Amino acid sequence: MNEHEFKNLYHDHGRNLYNFILWITVNRSICEDILQEVFVKLWRCETVPAEPDELRRWLLTVTRRTCLDFLRKSSRFARLRHKYQTERRESPSDPDAPFLWEKLENLPEMERSILYLHLKIGHTYREIADMFDLTENRVRVRAFRALKRLRETLTKKEL
Repeated sequence: MNEHEFKNLYHDHGRNLYNFILWITVNRSICEDILQEVFVKLWRCETVPAEPDELRRWLLTVTRRTCLDFLRKSSRFARLRHKYQTERRESPSDPDAPFLWEKLENLPEMERSILYLHLKIGHTYREIADMFDLTENRVRVRAFRALKRLRETLTKKEL
């Protein structure tokens, strides 16, 4: 597929796919991300159906599956966030725990989730990578950076 054909497909089908995704997700920013992902998949695909009806069905199938993947992934984050907040409300025995929980709250959600899953629950980096569709090395880097950021904020408090 060349660039001209791709632009024509986007022009012909982009608006309908956008409305379909918006109907499923009810969130415009998420809708734009998913639509972009669908067209990235289309660009990378080697064989695209030639008939217009078959192409439309194929695009809708890819779009629906991409939406479901996104919703499953966000559901994992929601469950993890709920568990994290429940543990934070429990009365800790460590007097410094509220301060630590507060500093963990300041981390980005992905990094906080990785640390929580690895340090608290005991998942390996490979398992976490599979959960978030990342490479194991990427998970390790994010965990390292999160711990480094925590170390820096905790050291600043002591000064």
